[in-house]
Amino acid sequence: MIPLALATLSPWGTWLPATCTPADCFCETVHEGLIRQPANTWSSLAFLLAALWVAGKNTSRAKREGAVLGPAETWLFVSSLLIVGLGSAFYHASLTFVGQVVDVSGMYLIATFMLLHRLGPRWGVPPAWSVVGFVALNAALMAAQVTTPSLRRIAFGLLLVAAVGVEWRSSRAGRRWLGAGAVLMGIAFAIWALDRWRILCAPESLLQGHALWHVLGAIAAAFVFRSYAADVRD
Repeated sequence: MIPLALATLSPWGTWLPATCTPADCFCETVHEGLIRQPANTWSSLAFLLAALWVAGKNTSRAKREGAVLGPAETWLFVSSLLIVGLGSAFYHASLTFVGQVVDVSGMYLIATFMLLHRLGPRWGVPPAWSVVGFVALNAALMAAQVTTPSLRRIAFGLLLVAAVGVEWRSSRAGRRWLGAGAVLMGIAFAIWALDRWRILCAPESLLQGHALWHVLGAIAAAFVFRSYAADVRD
């Protein structure tokens, strides 16, 4: 009776819950109210800072020596970072299934962008068609995670490994930034796992492993942009 009463007090009580509920939503304590996991929610906004940084760097560089990314790719990359940040914040604030889908879809956006950024020019695909392919691929991935949510993390892992592999083969001067980003993501994943399996876990602390995963992921995304910039200068 008590859990049911608390659920009615939550603004998310009538929403379909995320598949991690009731007791598998990472280490941080799940609170009632508007923001159910404060540390994991607010740390997600690191991706918004990364998006603003990428947009600002690309604009300032365009005025000096030419943009790192063209208009279509800039829009896709910056929008993807914004969706990752807002989607992850919504997910951890609400712990709803809708939030889960938006959160994971944002992660897919980054990986598919990295793939199309390199494969599009290699295959001679015009920018407009790359955008169409980007939207279609992510729509399919979203549909897949709605119907089979248990495979969402495996799908993301495979996409990210493929994206980093393609980037590594295509990159030149940017490899040091790409390598740094890959190492950072490896550390972030280790922290994610320790938090996910509650090996290192302090549920009431503001210092959460999953929150650190968000911050390190945002920095790694900025490193990807730095690798693009280094290749353009090469």
